[in-house]
Amino acid sequence: MKVPVSRAKLYGVLAIVAASTPLALGVETLMRRLTFPPEFDDVRMWLRPTITPWVWITPVLCAVATPLGAALQRWLVRRDLARVPAEQRTETKRIAAEFDALLLSTSAPQLPAVLATLAFMVGSALAPVVAAMVIGTAGVLVLGWVVARRIPAG
Repeated sequence: MKVPVSRAKLYGVLAIVAASTPLALGVETLMRRLTFPPEFDDVRMWLRPTITPWVWITPVLCAVATPLGAALQRWLVRRDLARVPAEQRTETKRIAAEFDALLLSTSAPQLPAVLATLAFMVGSALAPVVAAMVIGTAGVLVLGWVVARRIPAG
């Protein structure tokens, strides 16, 4: 049986989703330090001036992707509810559709942040990566806040 969606469940899942991209940066850094040869740092430093200007695009993409994620979220909810016969459309089904849509739509602001993490692996400076992480995580939280407002408290 599926656990009904509550604000507490939403906030718990949202915390995990919001932490996933910054956590990926930490895991990538740890794995690179443990598995890559020391000479790779020289390659990263050599690539840094070329890669870093391009990575400054990712914070902007995170910001642009947040409203796109909100539009995706609304579309997914409408699509899911349209598949349910009108007599079976309950508040519980709407809330479940909102929750499911949230899980997918939060990928929109996270994707550019993940690209920034990959760019950091190959030499980007940390500043644009952190900027992308902050804006992408804020985007995830905004999308979660929008859904939380549509879920009854209690």
